[in-house]
Amino acid sequence: MQTIDTTYEVEHFQSGDWKDFKFHVPEFKTTADVVSRYGESKTLGLLNQQVSARIRSTVKNSLKPNGQTTEELKAELTEKYPDLVIYSKEDADKWTPEAGGGETPGKLFKKAKAYFAAGEFDEGKAVLARMEELMAAEKA
Repeated sequence: MQTIDTTYEVEHFQSGDWKDFKFHVPEFKTTADVVSRYGESKTLGLLNQQVSARIRSTVKNSLKPNGQTTEELKAELTEKYPDLVIYSKEDADKWTPEAGGGETPGKLFKKAKAYFAAGEFDEGKAVLARMEELMAAEKA
């Protein structure tokens, strides 16, 4: 049997009925290990699902009203894109994971957690402060 190099990240529910309960999530070191564990078809399915979710998030985050009402923005987009396709095949081809999201509260939380685990408390606090700013801006 092939040995698969896997580490596990401990995640937890941050709210709701199961708040503070934890679970392990595998993190693989190579794509070969993922394919060995799940098979090529399922690995591609997971990858395609993640790419779809990330592009959806990129598109949704680009739809900021900037002082307009949602209805005004919808009218503007409908006029600009009569077929309602606001993210073209060409846009999708240009998308990369690095370009597709930047800072998110989740990414910042993981980064802060890593700093705290390494004993770098000032850096961790600074990242948490940035996370709080980002969350406040999203609510506004």
